[in-house]
Amino acid sequence: MRSDLTTPTSHKPWWRTGAAMRFGLLAVIVVSLSVAIIIAHPTKGSLAHAVGHNQLAPFIAIGGSAVLTTALAPRTLLAGVGGLVFGFAGGVLYVMLGITLGALIAHTVGRFLGRDFMARHLSGRLLQMEQAVAKRGILAIVISRMIPLVPFGIANYIFGTTSVRIGAFLAGTVVGALPATLAYSALGSATARGDAVGMSIAGVIIATLGIGGSVGSLLIWRRRPRKTATPATA
Repeated sequence: MRSDLTTPTSHKPWWRTGAAMRFGLLAVIVVSLSVAIIIAHPTKGSLAHAVGHNQLAPFIAIGGSAVLTTALAPRTLLAGVGGLVFGFAGGVLYVMLGITLGALIAHTVGRFLGRDFMARHLSGRLLQMEQAVAKRGILAIVISRMIPLVPFGIANYIFGTTSVRIGAFLAGTVVGALPATLAYSALGSATARGDAVGMSIAGVIIATLGIGGSVGSLLIWRRRPRKTATPATA
């Protein structure tokens, strides 16, 4: 009889499993994109020039916003350019479509590459936080989108590794991203028209959103899940 039929199968170390390798690839992708977007550093002028003024401009804006969102470009920059090129309404519409599509792409990549690893190895306080986010669903996504300390692009990949449902992710993304998109599109539109009053109002709204989001960050941090103390045994 062959001895290998009775010999127990040896388990691979966790860092050599397929889940760990996929998660490592996800980490490499996110870090590489972060470095690339810092080096490339798209500007308002370069993006406005790339969109241009032609019949295909709306499609270029939507597709470009999706690609740049996936590549971790700031969504506030995209909204400002959208307002500058298309005006307030067009800027909001095209940029929201683009960043939502980009968020979905990043979420899908995060889910495929990172969910299996996180489901197996997440524990302790991080597991408590993940479960709290999944339980709150749409509300948790909305709040995260309005907190300045949570990068929009990176959060898309991170949410993909969690148990948050795709419907809640998309709904929370739209609702949470809309206020800042409205404000920055208004700023871009007012800038294109040379409307000083409009720029001032948009600036005040943006500052208010930033302050409110910072206060919200502090409150959420103070109410984060805490590790319960283990009662001492006699």
